[in-house]
Amino acid sequence: LDPSSPAPHPRQRHTAAMARSLPTLVLVAAATLCAQQLGAAFLGNRGAAPSLRPAARSSVVARRAEEGTATKDRVSMKVLSPEGTGITEAVSEVVLPSASGQLGVLANHAPMMTALDIGVLRYKQGGEWKPLVTYGGFAQVDSNMLSILVNDFDTVEDIDGEQAKKDLEEATAKLERAASKKEKLDATAAVKKASARLQATMFGKK
Repeated sequence: LDPSSPAPHPRQRHTAAMARSLPTLVLVAAATLCAQQLGAAFLGNRGAAPSLRPAARSSVVARRAEEGTATKDRVSMKVLSPEGTGITEAVSEVVLPSASGQLGVLANHAPMMTALDIGVLRYKQGGEWKPLVTYGGFAQVDSNMLSILVNDFDTVEDIDGEQAKKDLEEATAKLERAASKKEKLDATAAVKKASARLQATMFGKK
């Protein structure tokens, strides 16, 4: 700097500082906006994921959507779908249809996370077992809190047993006729779905 040059005015110094910090502010704002958009997408873009269940949700879900409190001998189970609908129950035991087979969860279970397959989730409440059909997702256990995020689900009250039986027969026939890999994958998923729905209706009659 030239000693003979006049010192910059305080306002000029402030303006220069703002100019230097502007790129950082822009990056922070962009990162914040990106995080908000990602969060909104995770919490449920209703148009992004097709629903596997009937459009009219049974009122039973609304009656069951009561706060379940975790205790030393109970697990607070929360089931959520991309649409935001869900069930919250305090249960004594849960059997999950994990991707590797049936997985039981009791109170004070060690923390874990597992992928879920299409199948029947069973939970015990008041000495009674209740079924819930889930269509894939994830489950996490931590401190007697069981969080279940699924692609979709059906309560037994949502399912027509006769229709489920018919769907299983049709899906099985399609699987036998399937030629391409995609047709086989689609037919296999349809068989799993129909089989789980039929199993849930039979379980509910026990």
